[in-house]
Amino acid sequence: MPLTLASASPRRRELLSRITNDFLVVPSRAAEPTDGPPVERVLSAAKAKAHAVGRDHAGVIIAADTVVVLDGNVLGKPTSREDAAQMLRRLSGHEHSVITGLCVLSTWSGEERSSAEETLVRFRDLAADEIERYVDSGEPDDKAGAYAIQGKAAVFVERICGDYYNVMGLPLCQLVLLLREVGVRV
Repeated sequence: MPLTLASASPRRRELLSRITNDFLVVPSRAAEPTDGPPVERVLSAAKAKAHAVGRDHAGVIIAADTVVVLDGNVLGKPTSREDAAQMLRRLSGHEHSVITGLCVLSTWSGEERSSAEETLVRFRDLAADEIERYVDSGEPDDKAGAYAIQGKAAVFVERICGDYYNVMGLPLCQLVLLLREVGVRV
């Protein structure tokens, strides 16, 4: 059964390739919700992405959406260098949640499975100069919460509780379980 990853994210592509090399990548053009409770927001976005790609591609569509939540506020992708620095200052010395909504859609059977995965991440206190250097690296661009745990920001993380791959944007354990529910073994 053909698998299609509805994402432009190189991280999600890399993660999916850890469990299978037999998939297509088709970025979704679906609009992502910008309001509502975080779990509902990521689930709605993942479903919208899956259905948008599923209209033109048959098989099993995998879609995900990830947000960072601090004190009940969603930190999306930074819109500027200053926005990225501000997000990192807010995350400094605090615990936050990374929530990913997953949707697996079989266009043949019409079956759809979805779930949300949450991982807690605690940052150590960050010095102003290291935030500036990190922002200058360009790594925060296009990353929820303005950081990539698998990159240079790894040194900011004091501890995590939950799925590490969820923080990267694709919780593999949960994904495999959802794929099984629609009859796909990887």
